[in-house]
Amino acid sequence: MKIDDIYTFSKIEDYFNFINFDCKVFDGFSIGKLEDSAINLPKVMPPYRKRFFKIMLILGGKIDMKNNSEEKHLKQNMLFFSGEGHIQSWESIKPLSGYIIYFTSDFYSVVHKKKKLQSGFPFFTQNASMSIKITSEETLHLKNTFENIIQLSKKNLINKNDIFRSYLNIILLESYNFYEQKNGTSSVTQDSDTRILNQFNELIELQYNTNKENVLKSVKEFANSIAIHPTHLNYVVKNLTGKTALQTIHNRRLLEAKSLLLQTSKTISEIAYDLHFDNPTHFIRFVKKKTGITPLQLRNT
Repeated sequence: MKIDDIYTFSKIEDYFNFINFDCKVFDGFSIGKLEDSAINLPKVMPPYRKRFFKIMLILGGKIDMKNNSEEKHLKQNMLFFSGEGHIQSWESIKPLSGYIIYFTSDFYSVVHKKKKLQSGFPFFTQNASMSIKITSEETLHLKNTFENIIQLSKKNLINKNDIFRSYLNIILLESYNFYEQKNGTSSVTQDSDTRILNQFNELIELQYNTNKENVLKSVKEFANSIAIHPTHLNYVVKNLTGKTALQTIHNRRLLEAKSLLLQTSKTISEIAYDLHFDNPTHFIRFVKKKTGITPLQLRNT
């Protein structure tokens, strides 16, 4: 399915069909080996958006990956993370080996109802670095966990999904530790203000995950949806992030613009209307005000 000319996959199964990957999906969870997917995997993947999460442990091979506006050269001893709603594309340089996990937020939340993936794990946020380099020892440690899950997937157990969730949580928590050590992130506390911020951020993401017509644009519209006063929303966001609510909305809009400019061949006008600007001139002014250059110059940098 295409939304705004971007391939959009709501289900893991639909994505597998598109890339010709023969891998079993267990009620919102799947694990496979990268070398198995590489057999039929497209060498060049066009831009797509997915509504599930992905973690890769890369043991070998090379791939140029674009995730939103970030581009990375992925290779041996790297962890790659991709959150829900991210725009991705890639070009395979040398077939990858290692492991890959796909899972939905619904699969994770069956047990972890109060912990949100985007707020609990910084590598799933839209502006986070999508990969980290880990040591050979850390790679071997995670490899053993992934291999245990692979073996589990071949067994006929009535509580298999529950065990999958336990292993998944271990991988997420250990990845969080590696990510924090290498990037200096801090833990998230779940007080009332943080819950408001999480609701706000989740609501922002919803504006980019569907082809809905009535998108939210102003701080007042977002505040009304959360059922709080716009002034209070702005206070909470500014206090926790250092940015105003409007800056947060604009930053996410700019990130989406960069992703479309760098990963698609859509015209400036098409991107402007996709992002619900009244006309292309307003879009050009918005980008230039935020970056100092025009959308066309940004595309050509």
